[in-house]
Amino acid sequence: MLDKRYETLLALVQTKSYTQTAQRLFITQPAVSQQIKSLEMELNVKLVRYQRPRLTITPAGQELAAFVQRIQVQANKVVTALQHPQVTRQVIFSTTLSLSEFLAPQLIQAIQATQQFRDIQCRVTNTQAALTAIDRGTSDFALIEGNFDKTRYDYQIVREEPFVAVVAANHPLAQQAQVSWADLTAYPLLLRELGSGSREILTNLAQAANVTLTEFSQTVTINNLAAIRQLLLRRAGISFVYRSVVASELTTGKLVTLRLPAGELLHELAVVYARDSFFAADYQRWTQALRQPGN
Repeated sequence: MLDKRYETLLALVQTKSYTQTAQRLFITQPAVSQQIKSLEMELNVKLVRYQRPRLTITPAGQELAAFVQRIQVQANKVVTALQHPQVTRQVIFSTTLSLSEFLAPQLIQAIQATQQFRDIQCRVTNTQAALTAIDRGTSDFALIEGNFDKTRYDYQIVREEPFVAVVAANHPLAQQAQVSWADLTAYPLLLRELGSGSREILTNLAQAANVTLTEFSQTVTINNLAAIRQLLLRRAGISFVYRSVVASELTTGKLVTLRLPAGELLHELAVVYARDSFFAADYQRWTQALRQPGN
């Protein structure tokens, strides 16, 4: 559906090779070069820089190629829906690890309720990978808690969730009415991996108090929330998580939240998708379902 030159640009960005692009598209190498130059002249934007043997895609070229890929994916979905209106559709979304524990199941149920999708795929990853999947068109949307560029994506805020410091009920800090960052750094910190939205939020929260994560007596990096909960229960350290992630343990009194001088931090949880998505109405409807009382 797109101008062939845009498809050639996308292939070139993916292969980083005029030869491989020509082979993929079954055209000659000079034809690849001509199409790229023609596109650059029409747009008046430099997309590619080539100094033998190095080919470099400019930031403008990268951004345009990412846009082309998103459009191709959406176009294919729209055409399939038009050609086969009676066939149930497929939806693929990414979710961050924290939200996979309490919001993703609710979202899947909201999608199931429409009875329009035979194939629902949920991929658990971190914030950066989820955003990259949207850019590449390999995920239709993402359910994330991390920070993202709100000028680059369309999004719907699901709710604001408390981001809290947590310890075992029998931990020494659990008895204090309020704790300082100096109190916290005396103990091991259980935290998520790089690229995690939760880790980024924690890093920003600590920096606001002029504290770095290296000041903790020890850091233990784990990309599994169940393991973090078990370590908390064993008094192996402190952690910062969304309250809903440890709601059961807080209710039973096995874990407790700590009071920080700055008070409780609320962070937005959002459904994020490509700008001007043809399927935005679906995402907005599902977000509204997540906002309903009881969810």
